[in-house]
Amino acid sequence: MKKPFFLLAAAAVLCATTLSAQEAEKKTVSQYYRNALTTMMVYHAEDEFGYDVYEIFKDLPPQERYDMHDVGLRVFDNSKINNVRGHKDGLHRQTYGGSMVLTADEKKANAEAMLEMLNQAEIGKRIVAKWFNLTGETLQDAHFGTETLEDRSGYNASMLDIEKARFTIDGLAALQNVGEELISHSFVLISDMTYITAEDRASAAKTTLGILGAVFDVATGGNAGKRLAEDAGDIADKFTGFKVMTHSYLFQLVWNDSIANIFYDKYYTATPNPDKMRAFMEDRNTFRMIYLGTESANYEKTKVEGRYTREDLLQMITVRSIDNNIAKLQKRFEAFRVKAPITSVEYDKKGKISGFRAQIGEKEGLDENMKFEVLEYRLTKNGLEVNKVAVIQPVKNQIWDNRFNALIENNSDGNPAGTLFKATNETDKAKILPGMLIRQIKG
Repeated sequence: MKKPFFLLAAAAVLCATTLSAQEAEKKTVSQYYRNALTTMMVYHAEDEFGYDVYEIFKDLPPQERYDMHDVGLRVFDNSKINNVRGHKDGLHRQTYGGSMVLTADEKKANAEAMLEMLNQAEIGKRIVAKWFNLTGETLQDAHFGTETLEDRSGYNASMLDIEKARFTIDGLAALQNVGEELISHSFVLISDMTYITAEDRASAAKTTLGILGAVFDVATGGNAGKRLAEDAGDIADKFTGFKVMTHSYLFQLVWNDSIANIFYDKYYTATPNPDKMRAFMEDRNTFRMIYLGTESANYEKTKVEGRYTREDLLQMITVRSIDNNIAKLQKRFEAFRVKAPITSVEYDKKGKISGFRAQIGEKEGLDENMKFEVLEYRLTKNGLEVNKVAVIQPVKNQIWDNRFNALIENNSDGNPAGTLFKATNETDKAKILPGMLIRQIKG
């Protein structure tokens, strides 16, 4: 019998009417496939705030719409990245005084260097090892498991007994489905941030005004230009704020049937097997990453008087600039798009359906012109079946502000129940149930 994923989620939501939207969604989160995301950053020891950003990045809140896939390596030292700018080490960057956006050629050179760095560090192998719960301190006791796959896919342990599943039709279908829907949707996001402070701008302004003042003094024989420069600098130094340009580079694990067969045949073992484990560790070619694309976000925070410390500002603009880039990359790459469940159906006073709630919002770049397909997922013996049942779009002025620190900044985080959506076709309203998934339609 077919087992619809959304029915389990709907029961959890409908039977617990007193739960908050966040609590209700926790009951659905394991019932649908989510992308796996590994986040990394480039550390710039040469930057005034380099270490501060590093400390903030280590404690960034997780991306709620992804399964965070930590592989034990999150920071790359810029000074150790070679062959990008000829004889100079480090990535292409822009500093204050010119455009903070890199050229297409500079982005390409950076991406190629990062891809080489990822593959040299065997990040693809680390991601696979994480998926298969590599456990053990030595080659003698190391082995794999399926706990993560079970938890994220909804399959039970017997269905994912890999050494048996490969020899049955149903088991093979389950493995192929897990590989296509989960393992192949493993991404790495590397963010490189350039920070400018108000003091940087003040310094630049004073330098410029000072030169103009000197010219003015020479021309008039007076000191009016000098006073102008000093006054402008004094005003600028009383202002505190930050501006950041973040370039985020997106990579994806290469996982297909051929690579899966190599892993299952040569390396996978649920019990200690030193020979297989040694072969896995020595394989430096099978598990690779590919580069998808780059996005840039320019974020500035200037309303700081009496409300934020410098540490608060650094954290806010770091998180928001990365979130902005993720939202842009989601729009460009279909495989990277998030799926979110419908958490509730809303009714008017007459008992008619008036809308639907889902917990995505401004953080994901929502606007009232976007459209989302509503998907019904069914788990069958042949794998996962997905049916589109409706199309919805956000209601104007009803988009949830779920950006980092929105509560502090606005004294409100909008409606914590999430964004309100409406069906584009009235006849489809009754088909939409809590627990069904929504996914943005391209364009």
